[in-house]
Amino acid sequence: MSAGAAPIVVTPSVLAGSLERALGSDQVQIATSETQIATGRVVNLPSDNPAQAADILQLEAAVSRARQYSANAQDGASRLSLANATAGSVMRVLQQVVSTLEGLTGDQTTGSQATVAGVTTAVESARTQLIDLANTLYAGQAIFSGTGTPRRAYGPTGTYVGAGTAPTRTVAPATQVAVSVTGPAVFGPTGPTGLLGKTGILATIAADLAKGTSASVSKAATTGLSSLETAMSKVEAQAGQLGADQQAIQGFAEQASAAVTSFEQELSAAQDVTMAQAITNLQAQQTAYKAALYVTSQLNAVSLLTYL
Repeated sequence: MSAGAAPIVVTPSVLAGSLERALGSDQVQIATSETQIATGRVVNLPSDNPAQAADILQLEAAVSRARQYSANAQDGASRLSLANATAGSVMRVLQQVVSTLEGLTGDQTTGSQATVAGVTTAVESARTQLIDLANTLYAGQAIFSGTGTPRRAYGPTGTYVGAGTAPTRTVAPATQVAVSVTGPAVFGPTGPTGLLGKTGILATIAADLAKGTSASVSKAATTGLSSLETAMSKVEAQAGQLGADQQAIQGFAEQASAAVTSFEQELSAAQDVTMAQAITNLQAQQTAYKAALYVTSQLNAVSLLTYL
């Protein structure tokens, strides 16, 4: 202490005031601990820890995005699975038609009215089945209707009524994948080269068979069969693509699910209270507070006695 400097005197009242301020701080800490135990979270207000609160908000956003990617991928996988299965069903129907026409070609009774009538009925039935398959629904929307909103991809006569392109889903940052194909990609365009429609391949085969002449029946069994097989190769290619897309999006679904788990673990580490430790801390704070409260009360009593 320098010469002439006044000594610092800490009176009981000054000390008591300091302890009272410390008590107020202790009360805040106890309240914070109680809130953490009640909510299970370390940070309940941004003011509790601004930096950590910002980290938690970022992690919550990351979890939300990852969950959305996962949901998108799972939805896409389900759509593609249905589209792939439907394309497989289309192939089976067409193979039956091919077998029927091939049987007609090798049948010596090709000109038999009953035989031709039976084949005609089979082709028309197949066309009806294909229109039904083309209008397969997923979540209330036809899977082959494109990005339009109609509940039907094809009208009763087999005319395409969908719109736009194949729908997509965002399955990762800046990554979108198609979750189906449009009707024309599978069934061909509305017209002579497509499977469906009033002038489509199947309608033309049925019409030729219905004429019943030797020439028309022969045309159905040769030219019609050749056109049908060409269209089938297109269906088969699309079925393969749908299967490959399904496998790819399942990979994205797995990645997104793993990301959700990882981000949730980081978020838990950042915001979740270790309950046993929190309870221990609270008990220690309460014990310290009671002791400080007792000391403060004694100092206040001494201060009052000195004053008197």
